[in-house]
Amino acid sequence: MSNFRYSICEPANPQIIEKGRIDSSEIMTIFKTFQWKQKLEESERLKEVYFSPSLEFENLTNKNGIAISAIGKPDNYEFYIFYKRPKTRKTWFGLSSKLDQNYLSELWNQNENDTTEILKALLDNNLSFLEEKFSK
Repeated sequence: MSNFRYSICEPANPQIIEKGRIDSSEIMTIFKTFQWKQKLEESERLKEVYFSPSLEFENLTNKNGIAISAIGKPDNYEFYIFYKRPKTRKTWFGLSSKLDQNYLSELWNQNENDTTEILKALLDNNLSFLEEKFSK
């Protein structure tokens, strides 16, 4: 099982909470038990919101990571998902290329099933699925 790290962003906290290393077998449980609705309720009561409720998981071996944020009303929210990975990009009119260690793509309007599927692909190291999903 791959080693991962994870972090949490909370609405009332201006600091990202770095939780450290985690085994991949724990990640789905963390996602499923995270209090998305309660954190969104908290956001509605705050005068200043620092972050949308968010979780980030990164594979320490290949530096691929997923950040998941909940957006919307507590009773009707969706997930925005950000996929970070090293990726070679063409530069200067395609005549050269450069490795971007933190290339980022995003998907909006994802439901819990979509998000679970994407997270599972990260855990299974199914990078071709992730590339296809985030290239649309």
